[in-house]
Amino acid sequence: NYKDYDVNQVNFSQNAPLLAQNAIQAFPVADVPAWNDQVLPLFREAGSPGSSEKSGWPMAGTYVDPATMEQFIGTPTWFGFDAFGYLDGPTQGDLTSYGAIFDEGNKGHATLLNEPITTVMKVATFLQGTGQATFSGALNNLSSDDLKICFDFLNQKKQEGQFRLFWSDFGQLVDLLVAGEVWVGDFWASACAAAVASGAKAVFVNDPAEGSNGWIQGATVSAATQHLPEVMKFINWSLESGVVGSVLGVQGYYSPRPDVVEPLLKEQESPVEGINAWDYWYMGAKPEERPALETRLEHIADWQAYPDNFDEYSRLWTAFTAG
Repeated sequence: NYKDYDVNQVNFSQNAPLLAQNAIQAFPVADVPAWNDQVLPLFREAGSPGSSEKSGWPMAGTYVDPATMEQFIGTPTWFGFDAFGYLDGPTQGDLTSYGAIFDEGNKGHATLLNEPITTVMKVATFLQGTGQATFSGALNNLSSDDLKICFDFLNQKKQEGQFRLFWSDFGQLVDLLVAGEVWVGDFWASACAAAVASGAKAVFVNDPAEGSNGWIQGATVSAATQHLPEVMKFINWSLESGVVGSVLGVQGYYSPRPDVVEPLLKEQESPVEGINAWDYWYMGAKPEERPALETRLEHIADWQAYPDNFDEYSRLWTAFTAG
């Protein structure tokens, strides 16, 4: 329904098919003056901490041509890192590793998100990070042979009764955690926080041993918009005002323009008394709870992206989750 909107915030893992189907349009970087030399090097300089040499992300997901950086596929406005979480108390195994999801001690109480792109990527991150597999493709773009390795592993775990179910939305996950129905899985940080607020002892692992999976949310422009100047004004405001970044910052997410977010967050309290929101969420003032952004960027496995052979991902995932 791209004709029904002008600008949309989407996960950049969806951008490739949207652009290929002419639902969104590329647009000049020069039209967003807030995208300047204050933007994190992550999005401007290949080889910066957090970038993936094998996949080329996040540059490859941001620009039509990363070599010139003249046109956006979409403008990143916030980003973060996916990993896993667990309930403190019943969960067994190495709680610094994705391996806890597959640990026999958690049989019948583990879960995975019912979505092939991000979940298969986490499985591949675990298998590669623990030396159990070597993949020919990037972790965000696995080959057919790579997928066979991942699904052989998953199907074996399913046959052994490892998984309680496959969760599908935020509210369901929070309810499952509060009820103690699941102990460990590829949770979202925000769902862990909501579960804690409801009395569950949920823990999100910010920096797993095998590395995090990065993701980008940002502004894409409808191919049918008749309001391009207004759209550019909105995207620019989203970055330069610091407002969007500060609201999302206290939910655990990051802005490509931390320079304008910093003064706003420094005026806010954090979950830890005596530490302001900037120092807690960005600078790692309490590293055992929240590592610094710089630390997390150095430990990225890869970034979520739309794989070339998505149909195969989807077919194998459907067969895995059926029954």
